[in-house]
Amino acid sequence: MNDVAVLASLKGAELRNRLRLFGRQSRFKIVVIACFSVVFWGSLYRLFYHALDFLRSGGIASQFLLEDLVGGTFHVFFFALFIMLVFSNAIICYTSFYKSKETEFLHALPVRPGTTFLYKFGEALAFSSWAFLFLGTPLMAAYGRLFGAPWHFYAAAMLYFMAWMFVPAAIGAMIAMVVTSFLPRTRKELVIGAALVTVAVVIVIVTRILSIRSQLSGDMRLVQEVYDSTGFSRNPLLPSFWMAKGLLSHSRGGTGTAAFFFGVIAANALFLMGLAHWMSARLMLRGWYVSQGLRHNRKYGARTIVDRVFSPLLSFVGRSVRHIVIKDVKSFIRDPVQWSQFLIFFGLLAIYFLNLRTFAYQEREIFWKNLIAQMNLLATSLTLATFASRFIFPQLSLEGRRFWIIGMMPMPREDILYGKLALSFTTSLLISETLIGISSLMLRTPTELAILHAVALLGICLGVSGLAVGLGALYPNFSEDNPSKIVSGFGGTLNLVTTLAFVSLVLALQAVPCFLYFGRSFISDGAFRAWILASMGGIAVLSLVACLVPMGLGLRAVRRMEV
Repeated sequence: MNDVAVLASLKGAELRNRLRLFGRQSRFKIVVIACFSVVFWGSLYRLFYHALDFLRSGGIASQFLLEDLVGGTFHVFFFALFIMLVFSNAIICYTSFYKSKETEFLHALPVRPGTTFLYKFGEALAFSSWAFLFLGTPLMAAYGRLFGAPWHFYAAAMLYFMAWMFVPAAIGAMIAMVVTSFLPRTRKELVIGAALVTVAVVIVIVTRILSIRSQLSGDMRLVQEVYDSTGFSRNPLLPSFWMAKGLLSHSRGGTGTAAFFFGVIAANALFLMGLAHWMSARLMLRGWYVSQGLRHNRKYGARTIVDRVFSPLLSFVGRSVRHIVIKDVKSFIRDPVQWSQFLIFFGLLAIYFLNLRTFAYQEREIFWKNLIAQMNLLATSLTLATFASRFIFPQLSLEGRRFWIIGMMPMPREDILYGKLALSFTTSLLISETLIGISSLMLRTPTELAILHAVALLGICLGVSGLAVGLGALYPNFSEDNPSKIVSGFGGTLNLVTTLAFVSLVLALQAVPCFLYFGRSFISDGAFRAWILASMGGIAVLSLVACLVPMGLGLRAVRRMEV
């Protein structure tokens, strides 16, 4: 294992150098990143705390029933995280194992494939699991404080997290190696199938959960319905079951049961890691050779359905810009890793909106209609912000070292950014307005509220697109071809934070008059219409600032860029 130690020391030196360079950067930049990280973590903590407190104070008299309800929530939470981690690890491992220039360099050295696997696996694990830790720690802190968990529960939770995240990571790595080695020509079809299966499973789950009507009478019946509907997540063979059961047992004083489940997690993590390492010795090089041999062997027609669909939609931009935009669309469609995540993002929202009438919300008082409509607008806006940060921000960076070719075209460089802005704004507007239209239709919201939400989403689409494209040009990373790594840098973090702040301000501007009128009736009909006009004006100004300022900075950076 000397070669493993050498590569580990190399990665350690690289991390130290990056930390040293980061420390030499502007103190303001460091303070901003630290402050936003703390604020974001604190916001998640408050969200989880209030959600668990809502379950605790929701009128369920029996402590036993309450524990069942909270336990079911934990099982579903970790089950969803497990599925997402397996999927994301498979995607990241495929990119790290077979598309990385560093992997190609390592295969040219006298380094065993198993060693290369361990080196790249650790890198993929770090990229795929940091968000899990960032999401899981505030949940554990909120649960421990609210339900009076002992002090050692928090330390035990970190140990559980550190052991458990190896399980989905190892499974994802094995899936990536097997698919690339034995099913090279059906990788796209497999990703499509996996995405469709995931959506189908979620449809079944959501339909079963939404079948629990608000007219249920009695605590026992409510908890029983929830418990039965989430029974899929309590299969003892699932790693999510071990995680939830161990943490819940530890928080309630069952240290023996908790230790048993921790042992189960650790043993399976070691076994799966050993199995993945054994497979890498046999499949790592084979998969790499296969992936290299199948590159650039597919021919595409000169004019496809993408040209016929997007050319009319983008008729307001120049022809040369339109060709560049359509090129980006084709690249996106040809990579199922990208659009499968997009499908899951917005497909789940569409499924939820189409099932809104299961709860008969359209027959409730206007206060509840407004509240649910506001939550739907929040969900759509946050998904849109995630979409822009994940897919739009790295677009310019993904041009890579080929950017000089585009830069030498007989057209201004600025038109490249305008084209990417047009693509982002058009697609996000069509999708988000469709979703919020479905929500308004299902809830039968008042016309004024539906129009206000449509205008708010119009402004959000413009501002979010301008932020993603502008900051993507201001902080490009042409040396990286992995979108996940591009958005994990300073520019991606800054874009996500500013986008969330912008979305929050827009939502607040439109929510205040709605709650004053529909919730408390503090203002008259005429005053409400005046408030709506003022809100629309504020949203327009804020959206223009959010779009024009970063776009101006990005355009200046592109003009000065040396290619």
